[in-house]
Amino acid sequence: MGLQYNLSIALLQDKRYAAADSAAQRLLEIDPKNKDAYRILAQSALERKDTVSATRQVDYLLAKDSTYLPAHLLRAQIAAERKDYKTSIRALDRVLAQDAGDANLYVNRAIMRYHLNDLRGAMSDYSEGLRLEPNDRAALNNRALLRTQVGEYSLAIQDWDKLLQLEPDHYIARYNRALLHLRLGNLRSSLEDLNIVLKRYPIFAEGFMARAEVRRKMGDVKGATRDELHLFDLQNSKSYRNRAASASRPTKDGKETRSREDEAIEKYNMLVETAPEPVKDKPKYTSQIRGRIQDQEIQMTPRRDLTLSYFTEIDKDGNQGQVYFAPLLDRLNTQRLHQDKRALRLVLREQGSSLSMAEVEEVQKHLIQLNAQTEKTAQLSFLKGIDHLLLQDLGAAISALTEAIERDPSFTLAYFARSIASLRRSEAERGRPVEQSAPSTPQVRAAATGAKGTTPVELPLPAPPPTRVVEYSPLTDLNQAITQAPTFAFAYYNRANLYAKTGDVERAKQDYTKAIELNPLFAESYFNRGLLYYSEGKVKEGTSDLSRAGELGLYKAYSLIKRMNK
Repeated sequence: MGLQYNLSIALLQDKRYAAADSAAQRLLEIDPKNKDAYRILAQSALERKDTVSATRQVDYLLAKDSTYLPAHLLRAQIAAERKDYKTSIRALDRVLAQDAGDANLYVNRAIMRYHLNDLRGAMSDYSEGLRLEPNDRAALNNRALLRTQVGEYSLAIQDWDKLLQLEPDHYIARYNRALLHLRLGNLRSSLEDLNIVLKRYPIFAEGFMARAEVRRKMGDVKGATRDELHLFDLQNSKSYRNRAASASRPTKDGKETRSREDEAIEKYNMLVETAPEPVKDKPKYTSQIRGRIQDQEIQMTPRRDLTLSYFTEIDKDGNQGQVYFAPLLDRLNTQRLHQDKRALRLVLREQGSSLSMAEVEEVQKHLIQLNAQTEKTAQLSFLKGIDHLLLQDLGAAISALTEAIERDPSFTLAYFARSIASLRRSEAERGRPVEQSAPSTPQVRAAATGAKGTTPVELPLPAPPPTRVVEYSPLTDLNQAITQAPTFAFAYYNRANLYAKTGDVERAKQDYTKAIELNPLFAESYFNRGLLYYSEGKVKEGTSDLSRAGELGLYKAYSLIKRMNK
């Protein structure tokens, strides 16, 4: 049977589809339940562009075994070719839930998310793909372009730098880097890259336009004029106009991409199109796949509270941490920017590491400026409270935020911020780490893991409630914030974490659920609710939540799924 299977694979790879089908049929005569034979028939049909037959074979396979990953990959490929990106993503999600160690899966899902305008989701997938395969050229190219689209120019330059280290003659990367250096005012670096690109592409009009701008900004008027005259000559050339028209022809869906092989410099701003590929010579997903996320031993710690800050976290790979959009915070930032265009923008983010020395100095400088203002307003007191909170002067933070509330009792964000400061002070008084605090998770029952035997999986037990009553109850402040802003999902999330810390699992689950209703892309809520379901022995519900958290970018959820379902 092994020889017959190898013959089928060889014929398929040689594109002898009729012969491959016959070999697969003979394999089924030997073993009517052989899934690989049906997979070969499906793949053969797909390569012949017979998607109807391919879909029929895939549906049959999944009806017999819904866990057969190669069939899900085939379904993803069929859907991608039909531009049914949602179906393709769902199929890839199923594969990733069981095998998150293949960088290609993340890269392929990323381009689907891009086609659906989920730029942050696409960037997250590219980052995870690059964690697994740091030299993936398509992932570096595409993440750099997406980072540029969302304004993360310095991080985009880092991706282009890496790509050019791997491939010094990657002119698309060099030109994009030149444009970013121009945008950031690094004129000499921009000019160096543009000179190399234009030497290779002497009729690239956009490149000469960019170099003229660089030269003019550097004071080289004569050089800029030469480039502009050359550009004029190009634009009046019939052959150039025909080439430009061909290169700029739009795609039907408006999302222009290029193939891996297409290196036309005019397509410098297009993502590289990748597509799911069926398993070819290794149809079974086994322990041969290395570096899986699920195989990592990680601590089962819930996600932490959200807090207000002026800074986002940058991880060791240079990726910017998640920030969360809330309309009431956006309104406050807009109001402050109208008052002062240099105002520091507040962001909502997960609690993390302490500030760097440079960040501490920036906050101290900001606080000095606030203290120098003579007009006493609720907003001024609120900003002082945020500065003290970031500097870990929790008593001063609570005092300033209380002053903001007294001046404006409808200041929702002041209640939210005071709840954070009060909870941190309470935890500090109990001797717990302030910055790294997270909701505790009850012990997970042995039944929740599906494991044999009686040894339970130990998770951190809930911390005992504080013995000293704090001056302002975090729960009371969160209740007030929710009363004033019932659509503020992040207040529900922080309150859920607070309930989880004190062992009130039902109320915690209710608040996580409400946060998800208000923000269906809130990965942290899925993650923490999933852990609570596991703590109750509800494996199906917990796995579903953690799987969704993984799809939304919390990839460590996949490790927990594997560990809890052993």
